[in-house]
Formats: sequence, structure tokens, C-alpha cells
Amino acid sequence: MHTLFKKVIWMLKKKLFRFGAGNWRKPRDPCGGVRQGHVSVSEDFLAIQQLADRGAKPWRLNPVETARKVGIEELGFDVADVFRFESYRLDYDSGLNRAQVKAQHGSCLFLIELYQPVRRGTTGIWAVESVTLLNE
Repeated sequence: MHTLFKKVIWMLKKKLFRFGAGNWRKPRDPCGGVRQGHVSVSEDFLAIQQLADRGAKPWRLNPVETARKVGIEELGFDVADVFRFESYRLDYDSGLNRAQVKAQHGSCLFLIELYQPVRRGTTGIWAVESVTLLNE
């Protein structure tokens, strides 16, 4: 009976406290698994631009809405997360318009960087380039 009790306690520790092989494991990611770093979402930007030119996917013309939609569908953000515009700038080296959007995901604050891959200005679509955690 004593051995069975030890096994039950061990299994509870392993399951509830993530205890295994004599070492405590690192706690779960407080940022909920949001993908970070350079973003590589396979998208056909020319086709998306053509759709936007015909009035489809109007959210692609707004960097905040693009960050929200792509962030939720592809990057691990939640529908309850708050996205807000931070800044625009022209990258003179590449000739691309860039935008920054901040996203609050639980206690984690992220910077989402976007660019216009096809056309600059109000009629150009936006694409997510990178996601960076700003706080820990």
C-alpha cells in the first residue's frame, strides 16, 4: 500500500506541478504561445492586392486591422487582445512604407511591425513582418 501511495503522489506531482526526472520544469509561457520574430506567413501579395483593389479584404488596407486579423489567425493572438496603432515611417533603403502596432496579450505587450509589399499609400495592402515581445 505504501508503494501505491508513493506512485499516486509522484503522478500528481508530475501532472500538476510539471515535476519530472528530479527537476522542476519551467512554468508555462505567460505570453500564451504567440509566435515571435520574423514572420513567414505564405501569402500571395499580388493576388491580395488585386482583391483589395476590387473591394475585397478592406482590412488589408489598415495596418491595425491587418495586425489583428493575421495575428489572431496565424500568430497566436486572441480575439480579446487589444491592438493599437503606434507609428508609420518610410524606409528609405527599401522604399517601403512601414507601420508599428502594439498588441496587449494578457500581461504581455508585443510590437508588431508591418510593411506594404506591393504599393505605398492608402491603397496598398499591409503585411506582418515581425513580432517582438516588449516586456517580460
